[in-house]
Amino acid sequence: MTGKPAVETSPEAVPGTESGTGSEAMPAPAVAGRLQQSVAALVILAVGGWITIVSFDVEDPQPYLFPQLFSGIMVALSLMALLRAVRGRNRTGAGISGQQFLNIAAGLAVMLVYVFALAEWLGFYSAAFLAMLTLYSLYDPQPHGKVRTWAVRLAVTVGFVAVIYAVFALGLKVQTPQGILF
Repeated sequence: MTGKPAVETSPEAVPGTESGTGSEAMPAPAVAGRLQQSVAALVILAVGGWITIVSFDVEDPQPYLFPQLFSGIMVALSLMALLRAVRGRNRTGAGISGQQFLNIAAGLAVMLVYVFALAEWLGFYSAAFLAMLTLYSLYDPQPHGKVRTWAVRLAVTVGFVAVIYAVFALGLKVQTPQGILF
């Protein structure tokens, strides 16, 4: 919210209202504040910085080329976003509501469990399969009670893991965490 009071208008000026019913308050368009934008940029900067430190602090840097490139870009873009947020140059709309945050938090929780627990324990590809299937099930609007819907989810998840395997294991020759499954 911008902190501006709501502007009252006459019923004739508001489409869809009938005259004689009184005036309606039209809120001013809300813009996400500098604080919300700065916090988001700082969180991304922290994650990017952590990935950078971990990926450059190794004996053999060759397998870590992708994380190094990714983290460098992530740090640069988050610094740019932070500077824009601090200067008030971002025009991003109303920000996110509490319900939107909860929707995002569920997916974020799945990814954190994947990264910090499942990948090392089950193995990269097995954990990726479980994480992708969980995320797909959380965010897929299709009904959960139909067999066809689950068949599609499983097929897409298997395809996703196959592409990840082809890119990382076969194409980039990156060692992934090995766990009890695969």
